[in-house]
Amino acid sequence: MDKRRLRCVIIGAGFSGILMAYRLKTELHEEIEFQIFEKNEDLGGTWFENRYPGCACDVPSHVYQFSFAPNPYWSSYYATSQEIQRYLKAVCRNFDLSKYISFSSPVTRAIWDETESIWKISVEGKGEFSAEIIVNAGGILNNPQMPTIKGLDTFSGDFLHTAQWDPKVNLEGKSIALIGAGASAIQILPQIQPIARHIDLYIRTPSWISPPIGAPKGKNPPYTIEEQERFRDDPVFSLTTRKTLESSFNTMFKAFFKGTDQQKDLRNKFETRMKELIPDPELQKKLIPDFEVGCRRINPGEAYLTSLQNNNVAPIFGPISEIVTDGVVSNGEKRPADVIVAATGFNTGFRPRFPIIGRNGVNLQDLWAKEPTSYLGTGVSGYPNYLIFLGPNTPISNGSITGPLEATADYFSKLIRKMHTQRAKSFDVRPEAQLDFDEHTQRFMKNMVWTGTCRSWFKRSDTGKVTALWPGSSLHYMDTLAENRWEDYEWRYTCNRFSYWDEGFSKTEKRSILEKEKAMEGVENGEGVDFSYYLHSAPPIPLDAFNPPKPKINGVINGSASEPQWQKDLVDAAAMSV
Repeated sequence: MDKRRLRCVIIGAGFSGILMAYRLKTELHEEIEFQIFEKNEDLGGTWFENRYPGCACDVPSHVYQFSFAPNPYWSSYYATSQEIQRYLKAVCRNFDLSKYISFSSPVTRAIWDETESIWKISVEGKGEFSAEIIVNAGGILNNPQMPTIKGLDTFSGDFLHTAQWDPKVNLEGKSIALIGAGASAIQILPQIQPIARHIDLYIRTPSWISPPIGAPKGKNPPYTIEEQERFRDDPVFSLTTRKTLESSFNTMFKAFFKGTDQQKDLRNKFETRMKELIPDPELQKKLIPDFEVGCRRINPGEAYLTSLQNNNVAPIFGPISEIVTDGVVSNGEKRPADVIVAATGFNTGFRPRFPIIGRNGVNLQDLWAKEPTSYLGTGVSGYPNYLIFLGPNTPISNGSITGPLEATADYFSKLIRKMHTQRAKSFDVRPEAQLDFDEHTQRFMKNMVWTGTCRSWFKRSDTGKVTALWPGSSLHYMDTLAENRWEDYEWRYTCNRFSYWDEGFSKTEKRSILEKEKAMEGVENGEGVDFSYYLHSAPPIPLDAFNPPKPKINGVINGSASEPQWQKDLVDAAAMSV
């Protein structure tokens, strides 16, 4: 039996990294040893880094959790970043995963060694590590996108980015320039508007604002103690609630096709509701998008629309031409500011933040500098044994997200198990498979709202190529991974590809041998081994099937029955064959 254990390095201890660690620990503990390198001093990924006022998940808390670790104690319908991080810490504590995490350990380089078929990973302050497999769970929402505006470095006041929030900066009574109109701006404005003296909100592209799915009256209601206890004590209620919420996301996909009735209906609903919240016709023209719903990420943020209409908020729709020492210049007018808040999101270009050197010395940073192309968003041709969560063209806005993430972890687990069982030394995406996936994806996108007229990080600004989204629904992605398309990989082996057959014993027989060895060591056998696992209970064949009906008689000759027709047919056939 193969006693070799593979080595795996997981990059990042956010939602995906913790999920992968759980899968490896619970399903592949005998086949693999692993280590997580996290660049921050604590776990949580984007939920650790993003601490601006109002930061929360924009999907309901009871579906933004692992299926194997439901949390009955969510405090409200939408969970804050701090609460999500506390949940992830609880998961690590409950499943004893924290011991695998090395904090303050940013990966600085990864190089594929073709001779040894291993990755050599450099970690700042920790040295170099070797592993057969890398799982990059670093995500795409962890590299703040700073605004590139003339004169930004001359500003004398406080400068904040929503992804690098400094809570020591006091915003009370200040004049604030809030740059951006995406998810973080939509969340932060209602929080800082009541305390600021004045806010200039600089909007380049408006967003479609939706009411919260399933939440009453567009609010974020808290859960009572009684409700939390019911989620804890009533598993049927808990599961039913989660499935109902999850299904609401997974039934929206048809609305993302251009021109469909579902798209028109969704647009009409959102537009009607936004007009109700924005009485001013002129403001309606500027805040209600003219592009398709879903072209940019849809944001549940009705409080944002209410806040920006307050007397101390001025929406500015012209471009920013310059930043000076004491303010912002837009539309030829200097507007004073004590604080600039950049709600400009993240660098979502997929280009790695550190060199990843694959076969033939090709750096993925160079390969993805202009156009990131992947295989199913899970790997890249030319980078053996390299796996990615949420790579290019994955379902980040196609429906549910936690279901696809768990499906990705399951897919990686099966891939690693195959590698270990069959003693492969490497698997690499076939270039023709990656090319076919990319070509199919871009053909598919022509009919989707994501190729609409909006500015969006879902697609490249220069070519319009959609690089972020999956060519199908979230459920379609899960179905695709479940197909186990191992033929799309080139497999290389340490020796003869059938050598893992060993003495010809099956898994069942090997398990029996192992249990006997354990029994000799005083370890209990458990429930034993089933040597006829392929036999199952089945309904018995009926007695009537053993008594076929008598053949029909065509007629009577000289008082006796004539030959049955089937006998005549046999005679005729025999005669014809002579």
